[in-house]
Amino acid sequence: MAKNYDIIIIGGGPAGLTAGLYAARDRLATGLIEKGFIGGNINNAERVDNYPGFPEGIGGRQLTSQMFDQATKFGLEIINAEVSGIKPDKAA
Repeated sequence: MAKNYDIIIIGGGPAGLTAGLYAARDRLATGLIEKGFIGGNINNAERVDNYPGFPEGIGGRQLTSQMFDQATKFGLEIINAEVSGIKPDKAA
């Protein structure tokens, strides 16, 4: 049986993780679909100096890890899959 979500986010980069954190923190059933590595290309950054909250900079993998931990703590569910299309629910 497929799970029903209030929100589905496509893409697990920093923007997707942030959206997932806010939605899950608001107690919405939230799923994030990512086909590759959570965090996306920011994982390749040795140092990120322009991200809010880290005035001394932070490693890309460390940033991803902290964002992932915070979002999943609030209930964000990660779905490892590739999205090939979107079909709206006609009842909505």
